[in-house]
Amino acid sequence: MSAPPGPSPPRLTIDRSDPVHRRLDQLAPGLTATIGLHSRRFSPKLVRSRREIAHEGEPVSGIWILRAGWAALVRHFADGRRQIEHVLLPGDPLPFEREASYPATIVALTPVTLIDLDGPWVPDAALLDAVLQRHTMATFHHLLDATARLGRQVAIERFAHLLLELRDRLRGVGLATDTQFRMPLTQEMLADTLGLTSVHVNRTLQMMRQQQLIELAGRVVTLLLPGELAHMADYPSPSTSQVAMR
Repeated sequence: MSAPPGPSPPRLTIDRSDPVHRRLDQLAPGLTATIGLHSRRFSPKLVRSRREIAHEGEPVSGIWILRAGWAALVRHFADGRRQIEHVLLPGDPLPFEREASYPATIVALTPVTLIDLDGPWVPDAALLDAVLQRHTMATFHHLLDATARLGRQVAIERFAHLLLELRDRLRGVGLATDTQFRMPLTQEMLADTLGLTSVHVNRTLQMMRQQQLIELAGRVVTLLLPGELAHMADYPSPSTSQVAMR
């Protein structure tokens, strides 16, 4: 990984309410108990906001998982433009395969904390391979959704779909309610995610607030009419999105 060196942070433990614990339970029920996740102490890696975590083509070394903060798979263009292809949330693994390379550059959108799940406490490497396989399939579904958003939806539909996806993914790791979550993305980051200009992002957010679809207070997003947003964005039912997330 290409995270810059820094002072060693204190070792940490992962309890049952931690996003890492919750996400692993989704991906491989029983794994956390098998490896005794909550009884281990991990040496975290801290990466500052806007720093590169891993570079496209870099070999995977370790099973790194996002413990805190938001990151993204990104594609940079020669003229300075950037496309955020997929947002990584707390609990998400970074690699898709153990013996492979990163398919895209990963950048910290906020300050992030990473832990390496690989180690001698894992009795069978196939356990982690199963986690990565299910994570890869979930990410594949999200990338298909992103393709549909960018290719066929207008700005307000793109926003509605993205906000509902983030809500559901964060809710799965205990970081959102049915209607509210913290979203640390700037308007520039939203523009790079949704294929819009920052001006268009601002106008669309204002329109959604005026229509009383959402409420923004600092970094907190409240979905005032989640059913209307889902209808607008042709967003799948909660049961369908739960299947895609696993």
